[in-house]
Order: sequence, then structure tokens, then C-alpha cells
Amino acid sequence: MPGSRHKILSHVFSGFSEKMGRTKVLDIGTQAIETPLKRCLTTFDITLLGIGHMVGAGIYVLIGTVAKEMAGPAIILSFMLAGAASMLAALCYAEFGTRIPKAGSAYVYTYVSVGEFWAFVIGWNIILEHMIGAASVARAWSGFFDSMFDNVIRNTTISVLGELHETLFGKYPDVFAFVVCLLHACILGVGVKTSSYMNSFLTLVNLGVMTVIVAAGFYYGNSDNWSSDGGFIPFGTTGIITGAATCFYAYVGFDSIATSGEEAKDPAYSIPVATIIAMSVVCTGYVLVSGALTFLVPYWAIVPDAAFPAAFAGLDLNWIKYLVSVGALCGMTTTLFGSLYSLPRCIYAMADDGLVFKFLAKVNKKTQIPIINLAISAFLCALIALFFDLEKLVEFMSIGTLLAYTIVSASVIILRYRPTNRGLVRDSSSLLELPTSQADSFEMDMGGRLKPSYKFLEPFLGDFEPGYIVCVSIGWFTSSTVILCVYIQYWFNIQHVSWIDGIVLTALGSDLLLCQFLIEAHEQNSTELPFMVPHVPLIPSLSIVCNIVLMTNLNLLTWIRFFIWMAIGLLIYFLYGIHHSKENDVTSYSVLLSSSEAGKTPWGTINKSRKRVKTEDDRKPIIDNEELADNETQIKNGRIRQLRGKKVNIFKP
Repeated sequence: MPGSRHKILSHVFSGFSEKMGRTKVLDIGTQAIETPLKRCLTTFDITLLGIGHMVGAGIYVLIGTVAKEMAGPAIILSFMLAGAASMLAALCYAEFGTRIPKAGSAYVYTYVSVGEFWAFVIGWNIILEHMIGAASVARAWSGFFDSMFDNVIRNTTISVLGELHETLFGKYPDVFAFVVCLLHACILGVGVKTSSYMNSFLTLVNLGVMTVIVAAGFYYGNSDNWSSDGGFIPFGTTGIITGAATCFYAYVGFDSIATSGEEAKDPAYSIPVATIIAMSVVCTGYVLVSGALTFLVPYWAIVPDAAFPAAFAGLDLNWIKYLVSVGALCGMTTTLFGSLYSLPRCIYAMADDGLVFKFLAKVNKKTQIPIINLAISAFLCALIALFFDLEKLVEFMSIGTLLAYTIVSASVIILRYRPTNRGLVRDSSSLLELPTSQADSFEMDMGGRLKPSYKFLEPFLGDFEPGYIVCVSIGWFTSSTVILCVYIQYWFNIQHVSWIDGIVLTALGSDLLLCQFLIEAHEQNSTELPFMVPHVPLIPSLSIVCNIVLMTNLNLLTWIRFFIWMAIGLLIYFLYGIHHSKENDVTSYSVLLSSSEAGKTPWGTINKSRKRVKTEDDRKPIIDNEELADNETQIKNGRIRQLRGKKVNIFKP
């Protein structure tokens, strides 16, 4: 008995690292089509979903603070830099949305390419991102609406419930933000198509208000505001970069486009088109609106909390002031819609894979949305909005986004240099069922192999599995980038460069170039997609560098909060997810039972079936030697003559 217990425990804990590194396997031709969600969103719907998610609180809350305290009129350049960095990640998301049209966004992409553990880390942080995003926008929506009525709601709440005196919470419980969050969730619960109509209408209204702001700002503005009091760049280059790091978070909503993969009518076309159009429109809008604000009033006279209303009120343009208020409410509503739309889809994808609790994957048959999931996630967002202040919420939502962007960019490179169908078929039988042309292409695909011009590396790299060197190189590239950014951030001083700095920077720079050289030395696979990121591996590598640079600028408190959140998530993964994953080994605990008993008898029970009668078949070998030899001969000849009643050729003769 002790020996059996030891075998059972050794089986349970064996291959733990393999379980963490297993990738999600897709069935060719099925998972891209079959889904319990409703495919009803057009390219136009998805584009406005992305625009609405990005153009909201950023326009009416972020611009005033960055322009006055960080960049001045050069906020235009800050938004351009942030938009360029975001576009690099957006292109990677667009390719994955074409390749894997599934709900879950970066979580699913990571699961397919990198592995289960990192997929859970990304998914868990995306949940945090959208929860904090929804709660912060609900808090901003409440505060902006309340300011239009001289803070009547806040004063009434304080008089009835009192104030919160804990430093971790806001000044008072924002009951109105709690109600706003739940009301938006109820609208989303009606159905995705109905809510998309409302989102599209409000987004168009917001874009119209932005057009009026730009036209009025440049019409009533003064060019002297760009040249006096420090000029166009009053805070120098450092101010532009600092402003870009802050403005970057105005673009984080584009992943809601990728989340709609299972509800898009034509995801292979809609997702990349919607991503590129939405990013272009949003970046152009941010540049023009921020330019109009600094052209209208001097940067030092901007009121951060109400930049546009105060600017137009100072010029006695009250009709534009009220129009801006309407646009702000519409913009923050669509941003809240975007966060509450993406959050349950990500949880649904993780629950459907078994990494979080399975009941969260249930889809309502009538509305075809995960209604239980939506209710729970919306209530949690409302609860956060009730107690926490806006400033404390915004500080916490950036790190998960940047980590997701980094992993997705790395995943694009990994899948480009992986043999075409690896990870797309569940087992060898699936491969045998492919048409002959596809099976031949699977064999002849050169993805992950050395290019002919780099054959001199064959003695060093030729023995590795195709794609392995690329995976190691991109991992080493990411690690070297982290070390380089941390070193420059905390130890490097441009005014006092020492010989140690020269050695460290040269070594790390050489590492980055070597990794790029090794990746470039390999062939990409022959996969053809409607949209593919150009200039791979250069563009995804630049995206990785930009994201890591921004991550190293986060403060220590943000990292502490991140590790606390991750500790909670890892408890769920190691106690539940790793054992209930769909990709878990089907043998599980039933290795001690026969295949027929394993499917019928719970592990640990006693089989009380009647005694088995021995027959002559018991003396026969499990595998017939003659049949095995015949099969080996057929394989050597390059042909399997009979399988499942079909004649299928998977090798060239």
C-alpha cells in the first residue's frame, strides 16, 4: 500500500513543468466557426467598439494633466510617440485576431504560442485591467456628471453615509458610480447587437463633439500660445517622453477589438481592418484635440480637471462648454461599455478552458452571452468603484496591459517560425484526416529551419527541433531588454559614463543583435493569412522594447500591487486550473485502471464487478509481431494503406 501511494503521488506531481508549458491545441476547421456566442458584429460595429473604448476618459481627463504638468504644447509629439508604440502592438493583435478568431484576446494568443502558465498570467492581468478600467471610468463618469449639478450627489452621500477615513480608499463611498456600473452591465446583458447599436451611436456623437472642439480651438486660438513661456517644448525632451508614457494608456482599449473574435461575422477580415482604422482615427483625434487645447489657451493656464469646459468658458463660448459635457458623458459611456464588454469575454475564455471556475463559461441560450459571468464581473467592478478613488485605480491598471502587449508581440515571432500546423491539430489521427495536399505541405514546411544561406550554422544549431532556437532567442532578447532598461533607468548616468557602463551596454547590445541574427537565420512557415505583420521579426521586437521601457518607468507601489494580485491568481491556478484544464493529460489518476474502468469507476473506489472468466484470448500477445512488422514495412515505404476504412497518403512516396 505505501508503494502504491508513492506511485500515485509521483504520478500526480510528475511532469508539473510540462503541464505549465502545454499549449492550447486547436482543431482545424472547427474552433474558428463553432461558438456558443452570437456572430452578429460587422466591421463597422467592431471599429466603433474599439474607437469608443479608447476615446473616452483619455480625451476629457488625461489631456489637461499631461499638457499642463508634463509636456506643454509638445503633448502633440507625446501622443504621436505613444500612438506609434501602440500601433506596433496593435499590428500584432491584428495578426493574431486573423489567425485565432477566439474570445479572450491576448490570453488565447499566449495559450496557443507560449504555454498555459503564461497564458493564465496574461489572462489574470487582463481581468484586472478591465476591472480597474471599468471602475475608474464609472468613478470619472459619476464625478463629471455630479460636477454639472454643483456636486449635489457627493454632498448628499457624505451627509447620509459619512466619509471614508482609510488611506487606501476614496474620500467617500461613491454610490452613484456603483449604480452607473450596474446600469451599463444591464444594457450589455440585453444582447451584444443591441448594445453595439447604442455604442455606435454614442461613439459617433463623441467624434462629432471632438470635431467641433478641434475646429473651434484652432479658429479661436492664438499661435503665440505655442511660442511664449518656454516655447513649444517647455519641459524638454524628457517631458515629451514622460508625457508619451502617460498618453500610452489612452490607447489600451484596442484589445476589445480582438476580444470580439467569436462574435464577428467575418473575424479574419474585420479584426485587422477594425484595428488599423480604429488606431488611426484615435491617434489622429488625440493629436488634433490636444493641439487645439494648447492653441486655445496657454499650457500653464489649463485647468486639469475640466480642461475644455474651462477653456471655452473663458472665451464666453458656453454653448461649446455644454456640448463638451455631452461629448464627455458619451465618451466615458462607450469606454465603460468597452471594459464591461471585454471583461466577461476574457473570463469566459479562461473558464471554457478550465483554468478558472467552469460555471463562469455558461452562455445564456437566449441572449448568447455569458450572463452569469457578466453579472459577477459587473458587481465586482461596481464594488471597486464604490470604495476606491480614481487616482488610485488608474495607477494600477497599466502593468497588466504592458505585459500582455509584450507577450503577444513575442508570440507573433514564435508562431511565424513554428512549423505550419504544429499546435493546430490535436493528435496524429487529425493529421491523417487532412487532404493529401495539406498533409504534404505539413511535411515539406520549412518553418523554423535554417535558411540555405545560413547553412554554416548547421553544426551548431542543426540538431534542435524546428522553431526551438527562435523561442530561445526571443526569450533571451526579452530578458536582455529588461536588464538593459533597468540598468539605464537606475544605474546609467549620461553625464558620467564609466568604462563599466561601456562594457555592460556593449554586451547587452550585442546580445540583442545576436538574438535578431539567430531569428533572421531561420525560415518562416508557409502560413498565408488575410493580414500579417510586416517586417517580422523587426516590428514585434520594437514593440517588445517599447513596452519594456514603459514598464521600467512604473513606480514600486504598482509592482507591489501587481505581485499581490498575482499571488491570488496563482493560488487559483495551482489549486484548480492546472488540474481542470482541457489540455490536461487524459490519463490523469486513471493510469492505475484499465481504459474501460477508468471511464466508469471513480478513482479510489473498489470495483465490485463479478470475477472475470479467463479465455484463450488472454494468452495472445497484446501486439501481434507479424502485424507490427507489416506496419513498419508500410511506414518505411512511406504509405499507410488502411486507416479507419480510408486510404490516406500522408508521406511522399
